[in-house]
Amino acid sequence: MCRKVGFHRLRYALILLAAVPALTLPPRIAIAAEQDELARLLSEIKSDVPRLERDGGYVSSERCAACHADQHASWKSTYHRTMTQLALPGNVLGAFDGQTISSNGLDYRVYREGDAFWAEMPNPDEMEAIVQRGKRGKLEDIPRVKRRVLMTTGSHHYQTYWVESTLPFRERLMQTLPLIYLKEDKRWIPREAAFMVPPEDNIRFMTQWNHHCITCHSTGGIPGLNQQTGQLESRVGELGISCEACHGPGDAHVRHQEGLAAAAALPPTVSAPDTTIVNPLRLDHVRASEICGQCHGVFIPRSADDGLDYALHGIQYRPGGDLHKTRLYIQHPREGSSAEEWAGYYRNESFFRERWWEDGTILAGGREFTAMRESGCYQRGEMSCLSCHSMHDAPPADQLKQDLLGSAACTQCHDQPKYTTEVAQHTFHQANSEGSNCLNCHMPYKAYGLLSGIRAHEMAPPDIAASAKLGVPNACNLCHLDKSLDWTQQQMHAWYNQPELPLDEEQKSTAAAAMWLLKGDAPRRIITAWHLGWQPAQQASGVDWMAPFAARLLDDPYGVDRYVAAHSLRKLPGYADFHYDFLAAQPDQATAVKQAMEIWNRQARPPAPNRNAVLLDASGKLDEARFNALYSKRDNRPSAIKE
Repeated sequence: MCRKVGFHRLRYALILLAAVPALTLPPRIAIAAEQDELARLLSEIKSDVPRLERDGGYVSSERCAACHADQHASWKSTYHRTMTQLALPGNVLGAFDGQTISSNGLDYRVYREGDAFWAEMPNPDEMEAIVQRGKRGKLEDIPRVKRRVLMTTGSHHYQTYWVESTLPFRERLMQTLPLIYLKEDKRWIPREAAFMVPPEDNIRFMTQWNHHCITCHSTGGIPGLNQQTGQLESRVGELGISCEACHGPGDAHVRHQEGLAAAAALPPTVSAPDTTIVNPLRLDHVRASEICGQCHGVFIPRSADDGLDYALHGIQYRPGGDLHKTRLYIQHPREGSSAEEWAGYYRNESFFRERWWEDGTILAGGREFTAMRESGCYQRGEMSCLSCHSMHDAPPADQLKQDLLGSAACTQCHDQPKYTTEVAQHTFHQANSEGSNCLNCHMPYKAYGLLSGIRAHEMAPPDIAASAKLGVPNACNLCHLDKSLDWTQQQMHAWYNQPELPLDEEQKSTAAAAMWLLKGDAPRRIITAWHLGWQPAQQASGVDWMAPFAARLLDDPYGVDRYVAAHSLRKLPGYADFHYDFLAAQPDQATAVKQAMEIWNRQARPPAPNRNAVLLDASGKLDEARFNALYSKRDNRPSAIKE
């Protein structure tokens, strides 16, 4: 933290000097004044946010930097580091420019005073009491207050913000500023609009950082339940996901290394490995993966006592230890499963629908460890998260090792000729094509999170049976969006001798993607809509038919479906500048559907004798009768995704 603050002090001092050329103060005095102001700001914020707690042996990433400068620098560029930050200039992405954002009828004005960020808003403590704790009252009657924004969460795709609670006994409790700032779009949206939640339940999104985010968005987080007051007095080893989240608390390691250096009368330096610190690369693939799994999995406390212990003292897991000692990692109840300890969850259908597809593959993003545990590469091989990802030797986005992109990630183990030099004999696609990229077939983008498709981590072949019986999207039809399940089944039978299943007439004659987009539930619609904008799918399927399907989702009941559909639509010919606001009122959404269709109808298209599967007639026009018939069968079951 000290180095980062020092950098920003200098940076903002220089900005100040550049902005005021007539400044008469000597530069040294001006810089000193700026440093004092930023130091005061930092002091004010730190007095109200969860307290830094070193009693657990945490020493902070800055201590690590003294000897591990390169590793510290590479980690510092990651989005793990910026997962939670103090709301200081340079950390805040949102436009705190005085604008007012409406969230389900309530207004939030965001603004800035000097280097401090503020929100004028309905009292979040009153809001929480009504929304979460059942207190009687009307949301519109909640008094307005001014609250300082103290912390941020997120920095890659979007960012959300936290203000302090002012209720007695709520020391350092961070309440939601229920807004999200979309980085790419450069706009504010209500927090509830960023997640897949049933529209009837999508009224108000209230949460507290100390209750939920502290587990995975900080290092050494302790909720700090006070059993006498029932409130939280939270502490953290460090905000964000720092060195000690993966290597364990560093105090013993620092003292050991300093002892060695003192004995040799030398400054501290990196010496031979010692057992006081954990290097994930030296662990077996199970223990190494569990370090990532402490956040990237579906888990609950193993018992009520474990849950209480966590609330009081924080997570007891430390890197290199047994992740399952106090946690129960839940897997999907596949056929033949008989785990008694999960019985209650097996009876809770919605618990699984919010996290898994019906065939047991992961739907919710951020649960990659749970998915990978199901793979043969992990169960029968030695694959770990570190087989493909690196915190220190990869770009921040996805953190994929650059020498193992695409099929190279798989051929480091699967090095037989049919996967390398003779790959076309295995894939039946041209070598070096997207169809011969192992990841596109075995890790398709069928999980969802952060307004995007995410690669599945079960490492499984395309499962046409799951599509035919359960309607689960498969890799083949997510790339060949214009093909039916029958077409895919015939290819898989001819190439790999997969058994042919009985299909109904719709599955034989209609593109699977068309069915998922028009009659599927909200998760099927959003995953398929994302693929309408995926370049490999556009190349394989053609784009001349896609616009009506994307347009139909512009008035979808789910805001995230509308958002993803609009982004894909703008990647189609003629729509790059298509104006559409996914949060507009429903009549405006309906108007956008008509406008999008008008653009498509004006476009010249050749006859389409082979486009029957995507509902085009021989003249290239949309077969509206078939289109509307499918749409009338839409699965309107309430859907949520717990990403």
